[in-house]
Amino acid sequence: MRGLRSIAILLTALTLAGCGREEVKIYHVPKDDSAAPEQNSAAHPQQPQLQWALPDGWQEIAPSQMRVASFAVTNASGSSADVGVIPLPAGENEIDLINMWRDQMQLPPTTNFNPETVSVGSDSAKLFDIASDAAIIDGKFRARILVAMLTRGPTSWFFKLTGEDSFVTSQKQTFLQFLKSVSFVENAPAQIAAAPAAQNETGKSIWTIPSGWQPADPGAMLFAKFSISSGGAKADVNISSLAGDGGGLLANVNRWRGQLGLNSLNEMELDHLPPTADVPGGQLTLVDFTGADSKTGKPAELVGAVVPQNGQTWFYKLMGDVAVVGQQKDAFIKFIQSADYTNAR
Repeated sequence: MRGLRSIAILLTALTLAGCGREEVKIYHVPKDDSAAPEQNSAAHPQQPQLQWALPDGWQEIAPSQMRVASFAVTNASGSSADVGVIPLPAGENEIDLINMWRDQMQLPPTTNFNPETVSVGSDSAKLFDIASDAAIIDGKFRARILVAMLTRGPTSWFFKLTGEDSFVTSQKQTFLQFLKSVSFVENAPAQIAAAPAAQNETGKSIWTIPSGWQPADPGAMLFAKFSISSGGAKADVNISSLAGDGGGLLANVNRWRGQLGLNSLNEMELDHLPPTADVPGGQLTLVDFTGADSKTGKPAELVGAVVPQNGQTWFYKLMGDVAVVGQQKDAFIKFIQSADYTNAR
């Protein structure tokens, strides 16, 4: 998106009663601008082609970000789930990946996990099955994620099914049959030529990167990541994107609050926000709160932004040392303003 206008920030402070509850600032920032199964395939530069049998009720949709394939899964009652296929360079620490997925489900980190063994085509893969304890989808439903992880040479392949708990559970056997139908056609080198962080598929930077921000390895769950250091203190900027509303504002605000050891809000506590400004291309909502980093126990501040854009929702998080985050807030907002999502994949 080009020609982003300067923002006008509408601030509402929610003062929460009760011990240990801090002031939460939420901003709304407008911005511019029964036949045999069908056989399908998806190609990715410098990777093997994938082929699969498309299950009934699954609809292939345009892939986004690092995906080579995406599917929407629905049923007659309106339940839906998202399936994505993501290839990444091998070598990620498995427990770190598990804890990223647990964080998405608003669960605490773990040091032990026993995955199932499943088949992806003729290969064996690990299946991780993680469900939330809380109702994090629209404040009404528990969520569940199934991730099959397969490493072939220098590439790890992730097949993810996410959605409302009971619907994902009902789709598990279909998902496993889909995995069995997958085949890799080795007519292209099976090595990833990873684009630099923060670049789209044309090689053009999606954002204007502020001075002092250092690109970092985004890992398996992020689109891009940056590290910021100042006087020995540090903060990180994480960027990710999900299909649709990504679980909604409330679920993501509470996910971020959990990372600072803060209590979850309910919908009523967010009802007093000013109306969101409608602008061409979407809208930007920014939250800002402080607490203690759940991993280190140190004081920390988190500024998070939610940006709907072209059927996706982008999530930006600036988190770390309170002083560093305070220094970087303006640069963080300008960074988000600079985004051009054209061909961002």
